[in-house]
Amino acid sequence: MKRINIILVSIIPLLAACSVKEDRDECPCWLQIDLSTCSHYADKVSLKGWTDDQNVFGVQVVKEDFTPDHEEEVPRKLIHYSATSGLEANMNSGISVVIPEGEQSDRLYAYRADVPAFGETAYDKVSLHKQYAAVAIRIDDNYNDYSVVVKSGWKGLDLNTLKPVPGQFTYTPEPTEEKVWYFRLPRQGDDFLVMEITGENGYTYPYDLGGLIKASGYDWTAEDLDDIMLGVDYVSGKISIEVIPWQEGLVYDEII
Repeated sequence: MKRINIILVSIIPLLAACSVKEDRDECPCWLQIDLSTCSHYADKVSLKGWTDDQNVFGVQVVKEDFTPDHEEEVPRKLIHYSATSGLEANMNSGISVVIPEGEQSDRLYAYRADVPAFGETAYDKVSLHKQYAAVAIRIDDNYNDYSVVVKSGWKGLDLNTLKPVPGQFTYTPEPTEEKVWYFRLPRQGDDFLVMEITGENGYTYPYDLGGLIKASGYDWTAEDLDDIMLGVDYVSGKISIEVIPWQEGLVYDEII
């Protein structure tokens, strides 16, 4: 909500919202949120603010309003707030983003902060961070049909902590014409991550994808998650993995 300054000339001083004699703690604080860097990743950003005992704001801001001086009126307390972008199929449930059964992660970027808002104004700058890993799978056989299923025990993101939310995640990506399977994984909380590939003969080969990713040195706790490319030899069962480092402003899952 933008603050509007209106000058009223009145002989009745009691109309002032907070007079000098009143307890200033009862007056609101204007929290200024700098959204100027958000256009790298989003056309709109969702903002949620809360204290330890109540919700105080929830708004969506579109790209043309990504300014350094977006303002929200908040109580004079410690304010917790989150900023998210990229939500499409995933659901914002309370203070968490949850992936519905059978869906993959959205291209989710998120930020959260604790802001002391005890004065007339407070300030914080949003810095969105990548909360998903884009994965590309190439199978070393273009002549047979395969199906791929990915399973894990993490289904979303807690916006209060930016840590993964436990729950069943199952996704079945479809191959492209070039026989590449693309999907997006949410931030993981452990190494339980399984990929099952079924060939035309009906045999399903399970891969310890979580263990392979861990062995590559991948860090699921990184502030911005890197992307992953997998090469699979279905006959021998061998698999290669390449970590594609994330760079600010690039969306790798649109080009790998």
